[in-house]
Amino acid sequence: MRYKPFPAKFFCDNRRLLSQRLDEDGLALVFSADSSIRNGDQLQPWRQDSNFFYLTGLEQPGIFLLLLPEKAGSHQEVLFLPPVNLEREKWEGKMLTPERASEISGVKKVLPADQFLAHFFRAQEQKNTLYTEVNALFPDQPLTKAHRMLEDFRVRLPGLNFKKMGPLLVPQRAKKQTVEIDRIRASLGIIEKGLRSVAKKLKPGMMEYQVEAELAFHYLNAGCSRVGFETIVAGGKNACTLHYVENSDPLAAKELVLIDTGGEYGMYSGDITRVLPISGKFTERQAHCYQAVLEVNKTFIRKLRAGLSWKELAEQAGMIQGEIYKKAGFITEAKDYLKVGYHRIGHSLGLDVHDLQIADWPLKAGAVITVEPGLYLPEEGIGIRIEDNVVLTEGGFEVLSANIPKEIADLEALMA
Repeated sequence: MRYKPFPAKFFCDNRRLLSQRLDEDGLALVFSADSSIRNGDQLQPWRQDSNFFYLTGLEQPGIFLLLLPEKAGSHQEVLFLPPVNLEREKWEGKMLTPERASEISGVKKVLPADQFLAHFFRAQEQKNTLYTEVNALFPDQPLTKAHRMLEDFRVRLPGLNFKKMGPLLVPQRAKKQTVEIDRIRASLGIIEKGLRSVAKKLKPGMMEYQVEAELAFHYLNAGCSRVGFETIVAGGKNACTLHYVENSDPLAAKELVLIDTGGEYGMYSGDITRVLPISGKFTERQAHCYQAVLEVNKTFIRKLRAGLSWKELAEQAGMIQGEIYKKAGFITEAKDYLKVGYHRIGHSLGLDVHDLQIADWPLKAGAVITVEPGLYLPEEGIGIRIEDNVVLTEGGFEVLSANIPKEIADLEALMA
């Protein structure tokens, strides 16, 4: 086993807290992630839906979770599991049995998946609202079985109200529990070793994809299930394209390389960006630019505390960037910081690399966020982003990525 599984109590508590947020006249339906075709008879690499994992810990497609709130804060919960298929197991490995699914998730009632529709239609008779969620970030995403099933429900049950479940889970998932933070720490430890190895091997003429390969090796060799997201290895002017993932160019002497990377360990991935001088030493101009971004990074982190919303954090970050970038000569008006900074200061981090967040909701102790100011000067072929992962605490904050070097002297010493 790659990592120690979470105890069933983690998932039981998560379902209980969600059920307490549901209306008594509602029920919640959560889908496991579908498999999808890549090309021909090949499937896309499969990963469980983050909400479904958070509530069950199960990593298999074709499962439904039904939550039925009752009075006095209690609730019923049922899992619907595909039957074990011995022929399929010959090709794909062991499937979950009802006993194993119950052991992992803590859900005591596990029924066959082919009983789901009959059970659901009986359950909704006493309810007015269905809370559910299918990834709503992209309007052109392929329709899944979940989309088609919900469309059918709308036709067959016109009196049933549909509500998004996501907003109820935002405050719950945002406040990370100790076991979740430990998973992120583990991911960051693996990322640190990968970046240190890259720094030792980096040299002019190396290909961007070779850096990507070195990191992927470290992640998989250390027990990560996959990379956390497509690795960005951007040399020179490529770093001014924020989501550059081609990684196909040679790394040139006297230029910088921006590496934005993460390894997913037990469904949680750190998200780190570091910038290295390809020849081992920053030029005077590169150091000037880098130091300004580092000053933004460190100044913003020092001001972090629980109780601030993302909207308030963005305002603080804008003032810090404007002041520092104006002083450094990159802009003439502080309000123009986005002309060279391009993006906001960071995002929530958890089961999703860009985890659930609401702009006006105050972040509480336990929230894990990224701090990633950037500076992009395409006419000079300079793109810099310095990204750390920080957990908010009752007394302030902890930089979870503190062991990953970011000071100029430390980076140059690492590459010597």
